[in-house]
Amino acid sequence: MFFIRKADQNDASDIAHIHFESWNATYSNLLPETYREKENNLSQKIEMWGKVLPSSGVNTWVAYDAENTTVGFISYFKKDHDCEITTLYLLPQYQNLGIGTKLMDSVIIDASQYNSCSSLTLWVLKTNLSAISFYEKFGFESDSQCHEELYEGIKITDVRMIKSL
Repeated sequence: MFFIRKADQNDASDIAHIHFESWNATYSNLLPETYREKENNLSQKIEMWGKVLPSSGVNTWVAYDAENTTVGFISYFKKDHDCEITTLYLLPQYQNLGIGTKLMDSVIIDASQYNSCSSLTLWVLKTNLSAISFYEKFGFESDSQCHEELYEGIKITDVRMIKSL
C-alpha cells in the first residue's frame, strides 16, 4: 500500500536520492553516459532540494509506503494561471505499480482546485516513449514546442506537453 502527502523540508534528502537514482536509471539507455555523469550529481541534488522545498512557489508531493519509506515524488510550480510539472520520479523498483498515477492525480487536483491553473505543462525527452505514453493517458498532448541541446555531436530534444484543466 502506498500513500501520497505534501512534501516538507524533512523530505529533501530522500527526494534528492530518488531524483539521483531514478534519473540515472531512466536515462541509462536514452542519454550518453558522460552526459548523465555531468548532469546527475547527488550532492548538487541534495543542495537543490534543500532550497526548493521551502520555496513558496513550488508544490511537491511524495509517495511513501507503510514503513514510511519515500519511493517517489512529483513537483510543479505556478506561473500566472499556468502550472508546470518539473519532476516526476519513482525509484525503479516501484515503477509500474500505480504510484506515478497517484502522484499525477494529486498534482492535477492541486493545480486545478487549489491553484486555479488553467493548464498543466511539462517537458519530456523526445525519445522517452514510456513517459510520453504515461502522460498521454492523463490527456497531455505535444504542442510542438521543442528544446534542443547539442552534446558531443548528439542532439538531445525535449518536447513540451500540455493539458488543459
